[in-house]
Amino acid sequence: MDQKEIGKIFYRDGYRLANQHLAEGLSAEKLKGAIKAMYEAVDGLLEAFLQRTGSDGKPAACKNGCAFCCFQPVYAVTHEMLFLKDFIRQNIPQNKQDSFMKHSREKSLLTLNKSMEEQQKIKFACPFLENSSCRVYEARPMACRIYLSSSVLSCEKDYMDSGRKRDKPELYEFPLQAGRMLNEGFVSCLKQLGLQSTELALEQGYASLVTMDQDFESWIG
Repeated sequence: MDQKEIGKIFYRDGYRLANQHLAEGLSAEKLKGAIKAMYEAVDGLLEAFLQRTGSDGKPAACKNGCAFCCFQPVYAVTHEMLFLKDFIRQNIPQNKQDSFMKHSREKSLLTLNKSMEEQQKIKFACPFLENSSCRVYEARPMACRIYLSSSVLSCEKDYMDSGRKRDKPELYEFPLQAGRMLNEGFVSCLKQLGLQSTELALEQGYASLVTMDQDFESWIG
């Protein structure tokens, strides 16, 4: 089976998953349940993938405390950013929420209105990174979940080169394609239900949602 057909399968899976949770009615709780189910599905897929690569003698280099990838641009769509905001509101102390907002605004000033190529040259820590660990790991967006490298050295070189012409991090292609297409299918179903999604840099989306006090209810409304 070629890559295009694999992509179609995951796209349909994403659409079907959203439809199963939302076809009988759209609400904030049902939408959050659908997003959580999608994340659980991709996490389970990745766990099986990592077990296989380990058995084949090609284990992933990613591990707790390695954060080279957390200094590059990360993009997320509306439902992911709302899920993240909701998680932070319910699980993170207010003083730490204030810190997240401060760092989100700082990074937004550097990335706003810049092209993708220009943003790739900016190495600025994710607003949710603390002591080389993710404070919102459970609610991290799809882009973070599927970013798996087979070589920490390639990630370090990418970080040190600051976006100049270089070798790319040695990422596994299958997780990237599976997660992207799953999310695209999910977004397609939301669109059919009247929910319009926007893709933004994570820090820009989060800062915007907090500033305008937007949540799942207001998005659905």
